[in-house]
Amino acid sequence: MIQAVKDLAFKMYKFINCFPFNNKRKGKLHIENDGAVLLRCKIISIGTGNSLIMHAGGVFRNCEFVFYGSNNTIELGKNCNARDASFYIEDDNNAIITGDNTRYAGKIHIAVTESTKCVVGNKCLFSSEIVIRTGDSHSLLNDMGERINLAEDVTIGNHVWVGHRVLMTKGVCIPENCVVGTGAVVTKSIKKSGTVVAGIPAKIVKEGINWDNRKL
Repeated sequence: MIQAVKDLAFKMYKFINCFPFNNKRKGKLHIENDGAVLLRCKIISIGTGNSLIMHAGGVFRNCEFVFYGSNNTIELGKNCNARDASFYIEDDNNAIITGDNTRYAGKIHIAVTESTKCVVGNKCLFSSEIVIRTGDSHSLLNDMGERINLAEDVTIGNHVWVGHRVLMTKGVCIPENCVVGTGAVVTKSIKKSGTVVAGIPAKIVKEGINWDNRKL
């Protein structure tokens, strides 16, 4: 009975998603959608060769997908869910890639610039008011006038839980089975999986852990 209700709800979402006024779209881009549902989303593409790829089972509510540049990709895995999320790309040859069964539970902003990528693994859980950036959007120069803050990839492994109001900056890598505590500012990569990181700047505060989204 429960599965039948779920199946009916998903069919209703797909039906609603067919109405053009339900989502707003500006510009040209390649869209592949093999079963994801978008509700009250905004899609903007200023450039050429941009792609939005969504896999089966995804549900996206009040999200925005923004491309300012060319030859960029946003790809969201199977059963990926997001509410009030902003996936933002600026410049050319960038990518935002999310694995399967990952959930963005609240407001989140992922910004990728300067030919970099943000890759998120499978079965991750993100809270709300989170910001992830691969670049600074402006130039920091040394006394020779040379830029010293180039953008760098951000990589988040499988089964990572990111808490409320976390900030991740360029070049960060989080390994699998980690927990990033509320309010953490992650400016450097974490070297060890199965750890809790917290603080400003974030550092390992507990080791040998794993986590489950159920209240066991």
